[in-house]
Amino acid sequence: MKIQNVEFLKSVSINNSKIFFENRSEVIFVWRSNVGKSSLMNGLFNRKNLVKTSSQPGKTRTANIFIANNKYYFTDLPGYGFAKMGKERREDLDSLISWYVEERRWNIKKVVLIVDSKIGPQQSDIDMFKYIQGLELPVLIVLSKVDKLSKSDTSKSLKHAEDIFFGQEIITASVKKNQWLRQIIVNLWEAFKS
Repeated sequence: MKIQNVEFLKSVSINNSKIFFENRSEVIFVWRSNVGKSSLMNGLFNRKNLVKTSSQPGKTRTANIFIANNKYYFTDLPGYGFAKMGKERREDLDSLISWYVEERRWNIKKVVLIVDSKIGPQQSDIDMFKYIQGLELPVLIVLSKVDKLSKSDTSKSLKHAEDIFFGQEIITASVKKNQWLRQIIVNLWEAFKS
């Protein structure tokens, strides 16, 4: 199975008056700001600018829902842990993330947690991972930006992540070199079939 077509569906926030609760299978993407999430999602969709990229971290402030093959949801949640955003704004976005995940948890087939391979898992990544685990949702860890590392450093980054996220499936990915994107897609389609 492959992504034959994908389009932006809608943005959702806690304050929306019309909140959808459609019974569609869904994959959600969670990430700390500035980990290359937009590039990764565009790479998976094989589209250049469908998921908007920004040089300003913390730009995503709603749950942005995309529909693939007229059937499956891929949801881009706001980034967490962006210190310069200010405490109140961070708390608002954290509330949006937890609200969305907990409302949609019975439809979520996989959570893709994106971690920057150059700096490795941060405490906010670990906290998010534990939160998702607490909801008993399946997680796929993706180490992004491995094209910026040597093979040796990529191996070290992977080993470090394996030590922290013990027992979880971890895929290293490079959008620029188109590495391992197909493996991620296969993983997500398997999740949709479960």
